[in-house]
Amino acid sequence: MNITDRYKFEENGGEISLMPNYDFLKTLVWWLALGVIALPVIIYYFMDKMSGDQFKIALMIWAIYMIYFLFDLFFRIPVKYIFDKSEKCIYKKWILSKKIMTFDEMTYFINDERGVYYYSIGKKRNQFVKNYRISNYFSGSKKSIEREDEYIKEILCPILIAVGIPFNERES
Repeated sequence: MNITDRYKFEENGGEISLMPNYDFLKTLVWWLALGVIALPVIIYYFMDKMSGDQFKIALMIWAIYMIYFLFDLFFRIPVKYIFDKSEKCIYKKWILSKKIMTFDEMTYFINDERGVYYYSIGKKRNQFVKNYRISNYFSGSKKSIEREDEYIKEILCPILIAVGIPFNERES
């Protein structure tokens, strides 16, 4: 799967759109399937081997697991960012579109936390208060650096060109 498919990146004459979490969909579906398969195993195999309280705790852990993944499936994966060139605005679309900033207000930066980093956009005055992740997580590994280079070339640069912001090379 190439980088434009992983981000569901689309560029046409009037707008650029991307879904930063789209790459997690396949993995998430596998984890959800594993959770669905785990329920009968928990019920039929462990029901007789555990006390009532232990069984309830196991079911609560399973329910929390499933709720977490369903939340990701319905609320994080479908988020799409639309860079509208004609209106010079950036929209966040989940069910409804919401204008989050104009091109003039936008800045991009690298958010670095706990050994991984990702690209974010935000308003120039308060980018560290409210920002939006527009890439997957990257690390310092060789494969991750290759994925990041591909991301910069195929996705970030077209966005920055459309917005009118120069690209700053990352310092090592």
